[in-house]
Amino acid sequence: MKNCSRWLMGIGILIVAGMMVASTVVEVYAGEAALAYFRQAKINWRAFEGQKLTIGLNKHPYTESLLPLIPEFEALTGIKVEYLILPEQEYFSKLVADLSTQRGEFTVIMTGPMRNWAYATPGWIVPLDPFLNDPKLTDREWYKLEDFFPGLIAANRWNGKTGGGVGEGPLYSIPVLSESYILSYRKDIFGQYKIKVPASMEEMVEAARQVKKNAGIDGIVARGIPATSTIATGFISGAKSYADGKWHEIDENINARFDDPRHMKFVQLWVDMVRESGPANWANMTWYNAMETFAAGQAGMIADADFFAATYEDPSKSKVAGKVGYALIPPGPSGVTYSALWTWALGMSKATQNKEAAWYFIQWATSARTLLNATIEYRNYNPSRASVMSNAQVQKIMGGWENYLDVVQRNLKTARVGWVPNPERVRLGDIWARALHEIYFKRLSTEEAMKRANAEIEKVFKEVGLKK
Repeated sequence: MKNCSRWLMGIGILIVAGMMVASTVVEVYAGEAALAYFRQAKINWRAFEGQKLTIGLNKHPYTESLLPLIPEFEALTGIKVEYLILPEQEYFSKLVADLSTQRGEFTVIMTGPMRNWAYATPGWIVPLDPFLNDPKLTDREWYKLEDFFPGLIAANRWNGKTGGGVGEGPLYSIPVLSESYILSYRKDIFGQYKIKVPASMEEMVEAARQVKKNAGIDGIVARGIPATSTIATGFISGAKSYADGKWHEIDENINARFDDPRHMKFVQLWVDMVRESGPANWANMTWYNAMETFAAGQAGMIADADFFAATYEDPSKSKVAGKVGYALIPPGPSGVTYSALWTWALGMSKATQNKEAAWYFIQWATSARTLLNATIEYRNYNPSRASVMSNAQVQKIMGGWENYLDVVQRNLKTARVGWVPNPERVRLGDIWARALHEIYFKRLSTEEAMKRANAEIEKVFKEVGLKK
């Protein structure tokens, strides 16, 4: 790690050999009054004074909300913190390399439920229950695990069973935010050209076409790189909704099901839509490219993370603040949307030598006070704790985003982990995304691409012993 000077709000970033390296921030914390809250916990926050931690972080709005607060943790505990920030694809590649070799470069990691399936199976990360249940390390009455939305804690538990087991077994990470997936659209353009807010996938395709025809901008923007992240948000939510929640990418016998007619029909609609009405560089678009394109006023719709609204509605970052409407991703014939669900969360590498100090960081970072500050001061949305979500100031901020709160609350009634649990979820998602590219560039028909994806996934499952 290298030290670097402050940049903007205490977020130090230095480009070194293609990596974004950030050192300990030097922003001044609020002082003894701020620490008094944490000292109410009946634990010795100074028990691991002098130890050092390295936090692995994805380039993400949550990361931006965390960094300015770290000096508070250092003042509270005497534990020194360094961190490494990388764009998502690079981050996960480096994280897997570190975990798989058990080098222990990262002590605390930014992770989430579906990523944990791959990390827990070979024992690369540790369950957090022993730390939570140790009264010397955690004051359960002060920490209030029950304050987290139950579905988010459940999403981060897994019993290791391929094909199921979510919500059971060990807790591998603790959520710092929640996201489900909604449709954000330019209400000014839709109103001006009398474009209907889509209530079906077919109507969404037509709405994208009308925006491009009338407004002269891309009708829709979406993730497009040939990787799991392209599948994981709006696409998988649309696919599951289109099939009324009755289609799954693998069945109970661990067979890939990409050539199911319901799925292939959705894929054809989606790929045709982004080819005809989306950006010319769709195949290279990451999540932040898509978010920034919409915020720049260059697209009429985006089906992606709900919390992107914090960027869209921020006039300092967006040209569309006050011009965005929010809707559920179009449902299937039953009229029900089945959004996928994700929580960014903090977990711990098995290789770390300072596990207790690492737990103190996780406990501090996910405490009610820290998450409230991250939300109010640095726009960490959506909150993972009920007390933060119900805070009057948070409600006032989110309530000013058109119909956002209503849409998110309705979406969460049916949102769920969108993937069938399996430790090869990332490889499966990569294969799925590459198949979309084959269709987009017209190298294969939808049926050919999906059948080939089935075969590739079957091969992977046999290689790792999930199937004989």
